Amino acid sequence: MNRDEAQERVREVQRIMERTTLYTLLPGTPAVVGGLLALAGCVVTLLMIRSLDFQDMLGLSENGQVAFCGMWVLVGIVAVTQEILWARRAAKKQGISPTARPARFATLSLSPSLIVAVVLSLKFLHQQQPRYIVPAWIMCYGTGLYAAGLFSVRLPRVLGLAFIVTGAVGLLWFAEYGVVLAALSFGVLHLAFGAAILARTRRETVT
Repeated sequence: MNRDEAQERVREVQRIMERTTLYTLLPGTPAVVGGLLALAGCVVTLLMIRSLDFQDMLGLSENGQVAFCGMWVLVGIVAVTQEILWARRAAKKQGISPTARPARFATLSLSPSLIVAVVLSLKFLHQQQPRYIVPAWIMCYGTGLYAAGLFSVRLPRVLGLAFIVTGAVGLLWFAEYGVVLAALSFGVLHLAFGAAILARTRRETVT
């Protein structure tokens, strides 16, 4: 084996280790918790607007609209915060730096999509078209997940594609059922993803 071949082998081992590292930090439990938070948000939405259409939030008082948006912002903040804390905890247990290259790649992959989602949300709210916020968030989040999954195992990419498809179908044909779309994507898909990660982790632990 010449020097170039040896260096390529080392780089390949490094890539495999990085992918494995990111896999071990994938959110199993926090994905389940995030899914439950999203479903709880959908329930509160139904109680507040008595409708499956986010457009009907415009029928609330000004204070009610602020409370409605604040509730969803709170759900998002809690979901993201607990996911970060779980990832840091897992990294600490394994002696892995939370700022390692795979984690940085994942963050950089997700960030642009989230920024786009925020800009679109502000635009839809300004135009009094909140109906389209949920499909936009679903597609943007799915795009970010798929991009981050390029530095990990296959499962995050599958989840990202599922979000993209759900958001696209919802935007084109079912935008008036935003509560259902949010429940199916951020709720059910996250629960399924978290359960799959936890099951896979248990199997690998046993073996």
